[in-house]
Amino acid sequence: MDESRIEAIEMRGSAGLGVYLRVGDDQRVFRVAPVRDPRQPRFWCLAAFECSACGIPLTGDAIWAGWWGSASGELPALLDALRSAETTWPRDADGEALRKVLLKPRPPLDEISGQFVEDLAEAV
Repeated sequence: MDESRIEAIEMRGSAGLGVYLRVGDDQRVFRVAPVRDPRQPRFWCLAAFECSACGIPLTGDAIWAGWWGSASGELPALLDALRSAETTWPRDADGEALRKVLLKPRPPLDEISGQFVEDLAEAV
């Protein structure tokens, strides 16, 4: 693993099978939670959502999904591995893909504000 840190955190009122992860020095928060696998609705996958500092998803869209076709009995072990991220992060392809997405640097503010201004101009 590289030097960037991913740690599991407890949020007030967090219940259920999901896990909140705080990433790096900029303290971004993500929630990884089970959702139905759209390809096989009787199975599950895990999806990651970027959240505000208080744990509210920024959008309804997942930024990543993996471990497709998981049985419901497999989910607790996967989420426990993510909860102990510093020692037992999953080392399979999905675990590495999730880690890469979470550690992706946030775009600079000037790019975000520039895109916002462009979107606002298009809307008017």
